[in-house]
Amino acid sequence: MIILGISEDFFDAGVTICNDDQILFMSNEERYTRRKNEGGFPYLSLENALKQTGLTWKDIEGVCVSGFVTPFPFFRLFPNLQKKAFVSRREKNQKSETYWNNITEWAVSYNPISYINPSEGMKKNLSIILRKIIRKRLPFLPPHIPIYFIEHHEAHAWGSYFCSGYDEALIVTADGMGDGLSLTVSKGQGNTVTRLWKSSAKSSFGLFFENLTEVLGFVPCRDEGKLTGLSAHGDANKIKDENPFSWDGDILLYKGPYGKKLRGWLLQLLSKYSREDLCAWSQSILEQTICSLIQYWLNKTGFKKVTVAGGVFANVLLNQRIHELQEVEELFVYPNMGDGGLSLGAICSQYQFYPKSLPHAFWGDCFSNDDIKTAIVKCGLPFKELDSQQIFSFIAECIYRKKIIARFYDKMEWGPRALGNRSILCDSTMRDITEKLNDMLKRSDFMPFAPALLDEDAEQFLVGYEKARHAAEFMTCCFQSTQKMKEQHEAVVHIDGTTRAQIVKKENNPTFYEILKHYKNLSGTSVVLNTSFNMHESPIVRTPEEALQTFIESGLDYLFLNNFVVAQIQNGVNDNGKHTE
Repeated sequence: MIILGISEDFFDAGVTICNDDQILFMSNEERYTRRKNEGGFPYLSLENALKQTGLTWKDIEGVCVSGFVTPFPFFRLFPNLQKKAFVSRREKNQKSETYWNNITEWAVSYNPISYINPSEGMKKNLSIILRKIIRKRLPFLPPHIPIYFIEHHEAHAWGSYFCSGYDEALIVTADGMGDGLSLTVSKGQGNTVTRLWKSSAKSSFGLFFENLTEVLGFVPCRDEGKLTGLSAHGDANKIKDENPFSWDGDILLYKGPYGKKLRGWLLQLLSKYSREDLCAWSQSILEQTICSLIQYWLNKTGFKKVTVAGGVFANVLLNQRIHELQEVEELFVYPNMGDGGLSLGAICSQYQFYPKSLPHAFWGDCFSNDDIKTAIVKCGLPFKELDSQQIFSFIAECIYRKKIIARFYDKMEWGPRALGNRSILCDSTMRDITEKLNDMLKRSDFMPFAPALLDEDAEQFLVGYEKARHAAEFMTCCFQSTQKMKEQHEAVVHIDGTTRAQIVKKENNPTFYEILKHYKNLSGTSVVLNTSFNMHESPIVRTPEEALQTFIESGLDYLFLNNFVVAQIQNGVNDNGKHTE
C-alpha cells in the first residue's frame, strides 16, 4: 500500500512516501525553496517525491496529514497569507512592527484557537473541512483515496517510537506549540501509543526559547541551537531572577508574560546580565524540568527506554542530560525531531506500524552520474572520474593532508544533520581549523563543530555513549569527551568538554565508513570533523549545481560528487586522482 504523508506546518513542511511500513522517500520543503525551515504546503517536496520514486497519483492509496488547528486554519485556507507570515517570522529585528509581524504575533501568541487541543468531536468536524482544503491542494489525487488527519503531537510521538525500534518505551514530545499542546508523555507498547499526560501550549519551553532567540538578535524557529552553544560560555547561577517555569509532578506551569511582554521582560534581563549567562540559565531550567519530568514518568511506568521528538529536542545538551539519567537504559532521538518529521509520524499513527529501527537517514533526492557530469562540465572546473576505491582513498588522503573537502553522494539526508552524503569533512586535530571554517562558511564563531568516527572507536573518545548509540548515528546527542578526544581532537570539543558525535556503522553507512577506515589507516585515528555542506543560513545542498556553487563560494579545496573529484582552478587532479598543487 503506497501512503503519502504531508506536513504543511508553519515551519519545516515536508513529505514522506511509504510502501506499507517501508520508507521510500522523505524530504522537506526548505531543500527546494532554499529557505531554511520553509513552511506552508510542500508542493515542491511532493513533486520531487513522485519524481524520485517513479510513482504517479494513481499509485497513492492513502494520504495522512499532520495537524488540526496547527497550522492556523485561516492560513491553511489562504496559503499565500501563510507564506507572508512565514517571512515576517524570519525578521531578525525584534523591534519590527510591520503589519505582518503583528498578524503573526496574534496568530501565534494570542489567538485562542492556537491553544485548543481538539476533542474527538472537533477532530471529526474539522476533518470534513480540512479534507476539502487538502483536495484542492492535490487536484490529481483520485477522489476515492482517503485523507486522514493526525494530531500534531501524536505524529511527533509515533514518528519517534516507530523509528526507535523499541518494543516498549516512554515517549516524550516537546515543541513550541502544536494543536494546543507543547509537551506530551505517552507510552508505546507493540503497535500502540497511549497518551499519559499533556501540557498546554501556554506553558511552552519552545515559545520561551523562540522569544529569547529573537531578543538575542537571532532568527526564531531556526537559531535556537545558537543559544545552546552560547550557554556553555555562561554561568546560570549569576541570574537572580525567578524561574518562570514550575513542575510539581502533575502540572507544568509557566508564570511569565507572553508575546511582546515576554520579549520586553527578556530585554530587561539582557540589560542586567550577559547573553551567555542568560542562555546558561535558560538551558539549566530546561534541563532540570524536562529531566525531572522524565524521571517521574519512568518511575511511574517502570519503563527504561525513552524516545523523544519535537523541536525542543534539537537541543543536544538536553538530550545528553536525558541519556545520562540513571533511570534511562536507552535513549532514541527522532532524527528529524522538529516539524520536519511530522509527515512520517502521521503515517505511522494512522496505520499503527510496529516499531522498526531506522537504519539510516538517506531518504532524499539522488542524482545520476550523467546529471553530475553535466553540471561539472557547465561549471568549468577541473575534474576527474575515479572508481570507488580511488575515491575513498583520495578523500582520506585529502583530509590527512589538511585539506577541507566536501562530499556529495547518492541520497540526501533527511533531517537537520549532514551524515556523510552532504558533508564538509576535514582534519579535527587543529584547533584553528574552526576559525578557517567559520570564515569560509560565514558561520558564528561560538558554535561548536562535530566529529564523525567509527563505531568500534567510540569507547576511546566518548564517555557514556552506549545508552545513546543508535541516536548518535544521527548526531542528535552530546557526550562528554574522553581525555584522548580533548587532547587529540580539539576542533570538535566544545568549551564545556562535550562533543556532538556521529557514530558511523559499516552496515548503515558503508561508504562513509570506508572513508573513515582509510583515514584511520593513514592517521591512526578515525575521528574527522563533519559539518553540513552549506553556507551559513542556507539549507544543506540538494543538487549538484548547489554543491558546485557552494564549493566555489566557500573556497573549499576539493569537492567529491559520487565518483567525480572537482578541484578549484588553482588546484587540480591528475589522471590518477592525485594532487597537482
